[in-house]
Amino acid sequence: MLLKTFKIFIGILLLASVANAKSKPTLLFYCGITMVKPMQEIAHIIERQQHCTIKILQGGSKDLYKKLKFSKKGDIYLPGSESYRTKNLKDGYLLDSQYVGFNQAALFVQKGNPKHIKTLDSLVDENIITIICNPNSGSIGKMTKKLLIKYKGEDFFDDVFDAAAEIGTDSRNLNKALKDKRVDLTINWRATGFWKENKTSIDVIDIPEKYAPKKNLVLNMLSFSKHKDIVKAFMQYAASQKGQAIMKKYGFL
Repeated sequence: MLLKTFKIFIGILLLASVANAKSKPTLLFYCGITMVKPMQEIAHIIERQQHCTIKILQGGSKDLYKKLKFSKKGDIYLPGSESYRTKNLKDGYLLDSQYVGFNQAALFVQKGNPKHIKTLDSLVDENIITIICNPNSGSIGKMTKKLLIKYKGEDFFDDVFDAAAEIGTDSRNLNKALKDKRVDLTINWRATGFWKENKTSIDVIDIPEKYAPKKNLVLNMLSFSKHKDIVKAFMQYAASQKGQAIMKKYGFL
């Protein structure tokens, strides 16, 4: 009798556990690859505070917007530049926003800079192997095109693109090419050069701000979110002193 009662008790606990798991809110976060690390850390904190699950879908900013626009599902969108918000506001899917820092494009070279690269002109040096991000893919590709045109015009951008040994798709792809020593030079988001897995293989060379302006990073609440209260909590934490300390740890200012 005692054994039977115990089994019933365990069964009730298991059913309660399943019910709680099913009722636990799950949020979908569309996040540009460059910002994934600090957002994952903040997401873990919010999951504990709000008793929820946050699934992060990472990729190029443009591709992510296409996915959320098509599916009309999800809760938060963080592209690599505020321009993705400005350009797409007309669709009505992006509601409240929160500034959480900025990033900036920079030249990335092999550790120790063995080719003695100093300026953007090295991108067309026939003795230097380069990879450039597709301007129609990740946010760094879009930024690369803008800054190269600002530097020396559209012909220079075309020359850089033609000279590239590889065309990348996003910031992670660019860093891997350098770490694998397939190339000598690329343009990438500055923050990623200081990540633990990259800083031992990559050196960062700053580009003058008149060519590579600071790009604001803005969290966007999605109109079809069913958990807007949790999204607001996420945004508030990311903008708080504790959230900003996490952003700074991963190279964002």
